[in-house]
Amino acid sequence: MTTMAESNINDSAFVRDFCHGLLPELLADRGLSRDDARSVTVDVIRRARMLAALPVGYFDVLVTPFLEEVSQHRPLSAPAWLRAAVVVAVRNSRLEDFHALGGTLRQADMAAVTEAATEPLALLLKEAGKPVRNNTLAGLDAKYPRAWACLAALSDLMVSDGADTERPYRMPQAPLPDLPGSDEAFHAEQSATAKLIGGAQGVIASGVDPRFDQALLAMMQQVRDGQAGVVPLSALSRLSRNSDKQLRVLEYLLAHGATVLTTNYLLSPDIVGARTRPLVKPDSYDLRRTMKQLRGLGPTHTGWIKALRKQW
Repeated sequence: MTTMAESNINDSAFVRDFCHGLLPELLADRGLSRDDARSVTVDVIRRARMLAALPVGYFDVLVTPFLEEVSQHRPLSAPAWLRAAVVVAVRNSRLEDFHALGGTLRQADMAAVTEAATEPLALLLKEAGKPVRNNTLAGLDAKYPRAWACLAALSDLMVSDGADTERPYRMPQAPLPDLPGSDEAFHAEQSATAKLIGGAQGVIASGVDPRFDQALLAMMQQVRDGQAGVVPLSALSRLSRNSDKQLRVLEYLLAHGATVLTTNYLLSPDIVGARTRPLVKPDSYDLRRTMKQLRGLGPTHTGWIKALRKQW
């Protein structure tokens, strides 16, 4: 994966055929206004430019949180890293706002959009070019060193020969992060459908909202106060689809000694783990069901899951 010059992007198939062709048509068919469709398109182009400007090693770490999410995304013939890149550039754009908050975009619509974006984005990522100004996807390694070291270790584990399911790593020293301030908080609607673990709250909010809802803040406070040493999630996107916010929360959890367990990942301050292939598709509505599937998990991960079961 290489970078692409800003001057060439508007001539690319990704912008010409997908962003200015298929994407507006799909959004209009689902009832989005012209202005709303344009705001989504502009954001997708911006995010694709930022993603294409990243160095290869950095790119690989940034998309790693979404690899388990795309295990069944189409086209299945596309490599997992590319489908995860589509999530970062397209799925995690303003598109989310018209899906998560009772908008007109249903899950099938989101799947159609990401499938259609895959081949054009692959062509875009093959082109060479220069970095993009004000790239909000860049610099997260320095901003959140613990989270980045953890995800880098996970990324290395996942591209290994598959012999290991878990691997130790060294978390760097850094200042202890504070909880988000009241100016970053908001109250989200309670979810009546999500089946979470350990009395955790479920809320309805946009995954790309940079603010912190009451459920996320409560979980972070419990970790800070020593009331929660393990944070079970269906996938890391449950922390956020905003990469900056996602890594900020992960940085906070790791700094306070918490272990994060997802459907396929183990993320702790000293060890990472990943389920052997095939990965299990995360289920945000029934976390208990997917957490019961122990096949392919490493011994540390399995031990944490069995301990959690006693609390269900």
